[in-house]
Amino acid sequence: MARIQKYFIWSVLVLWLFSPSHAFALNKIFNIRHWTAPDHTRVVIDASDDVPYRVEKSEKKLLIDFKDTETSEDLPPDIILTKPGIEKIVVIPLPNGSMRVELSIAENVETKVFHIARIQDKPYRIVIDIQFPDVEKREGQEREQVKVLGKEKIIIIDPGHGGEDPGAIGKRGTQEKKVVLDISRKLKNILNKKKGYRAFLTRNGDYYVPFKKRMAIAREYGADLFISIHADAFRSRGASGSSVYCLSLRGASSEAAKILARNENLADIIGGSPNGESSYELDPIILNMFQTNTINSSKIFGSTVLKHLDRVNHVKFTSVQEAPFIVLKLPEIPSLLVETAYISNPREEKMLRNSRFQTDIAKALANSISEFLPLKPVRPSRAPTVVLTKREDKNILPDKEQRPHREEALAAGQSLPQETKVQTVDADATKPETTVYLVRKGDTLEMIASKHNTKIVTLLKLNDMKLDDTLSEGRILQVPA
Repeated sequence: MARIQKYFIWSVLVLWLFSPSHAFALNKIFNIRHWTAPDHTRVVIDASDDVPYRVEKSEKKLLIDFKDTETSEDLPPDIILTKPGIEKIVVIPLPNGSMRVELSIAENVETKVFHIARIQDKPYRIVIDIQFPDVEKREGQEREQVKVLGKEKIIIIDPGHGGEDPGAIGKRGTQEKKVVLDISRKLKNILNKKKGYRAFLTRNGDYYVPFKKRMAIAREYGADLFISIHADAFRSRGASGSSVYCLSLRGASSEAAKILARNENLADIIGGSPNGESSYELDPIILNMFQTNTINSSKIFGSTVLKHLDRVNHVKFTSVQEAPFIVLKLPEIPSLLVETAYISNPREEKMLRNSRFQTDIAKALANSISEFLPLKPVRPSRAPTVVLTKREDKNILPDKEQRPHREEALAAGQSLPQETKVQTVDADATKPETTVYLVRKGDTLEMIASKHNTKIVTLLKLNDMKLDDTLSEGRILQVPA
């Protein structure tokens, strides 16, 4: 009996394997989507599996033939587009179970076709980029012109995700890519109303910009600061608060930072960048530049951001967190990633959807930027400061010709003391020039004073401190320049 069952099972299996429905099972194209960026239009074909395809290009046509493929019933045969560079997409059945996707494209465009394997909830994708080289060239020249002029503080605001990559999604369906773009636009508008500052966005619409290009945009503008805006998410809906991150070259400062960096660094693949486009290593000398200069500046800027964010929304971490974010690998530009709130938290999702909260976050970031990058004060012309010092010589006043209207300058009942001399000094000369120092673990006031060739008492005065005040790691001190 057991033998009969065994043969029966094998017979059914063989029939199933060689039945027409299985032997000739077709791949399936079930969706065609499209996005527009200033310098390209992207078409994405969603497929059920790793579909073999062949690309052929003529003057105004791009043909993609798929072997052993069918389309889903609800996919229209014609898709009329009003997108730059492309007019129409037509799906055409071919003999032998093949399928053609025909794109009617404009002249003077370049095309790039590649595929992306399944990842997370994304299917196998064939991506077609219709690129506008003239637009890209013009944009690059405009950025370089801003850099050459160098009249203002340049801030690059990077709204995270976009296009194919929605980022985190809240319970009410709120997409991270949308709310961070709203906040970024508000921040840009606030900064551009401040004299001496000029802000630019890495994206100003619903399209994806690869990490590599985001960084290139910052460099082409000659940015003074780079700030990437995000909304956090966690499996526990109770997680809440704002947080600030800078680049780490040695790993993450916490498990939360490690998880966040891992998720954010997948954005290029989810967003539809070609394999490995942003996964490059920096030269060791450049990495050393990170360690000695830019990362410290980023931490100082991050501490300023935390202070201002805490007035709008409570902060999850009271210090700047560190993790190896690809988008922050800008050796010459202080860079931060700001998680404005938790979109996975129902209360904070509601806040993120609120225009007033978005504006408050933008104002907090703008205030942080102007505090970290203050403009040089314009010194108005003014009379010199009069300093009175005692002296034995009584014949100390200038000649009358050199001190006109002296009598009018003295109020009624006032007199200039006899045992004084008049000395003119620049008011700013009495104030030492300062810079900032980020306190490290193990630092003491004595060590910091010695390092900056100053005295402990000077540090105490500059920072309004007492000798027994706690010198905590991450504190920002004013020190003589």
